[in-house]
Amino acid sequence: MPTLIRFVILNVGVGFLLGAATAASIAIVAPGALGHGEGFDPLAFGLQVYAFGASFGLGALATALMMIAKD
Repeated sequence: MPTLIRFVILNVGVGFLLGAATAASIAIVAPGALGHGEGFDPLAFGLQVYAFGASFGLGALATALMMIAKD
């Protein structure tokens, strides 16, 4: 696999996992913060995981690109 593809997949994947873990931890600790009142809606939770994961993934990729040492 080319180095650039591996770099992008690794950093976006790690960021997505961090975002998904953040959404899950918020939903467990304070379900009212994400709009889960009395019940738990799996579709809403999936959309929230996707939203957190996409944001964190692109942020992790941007951070990794900025941290590359200049030659």
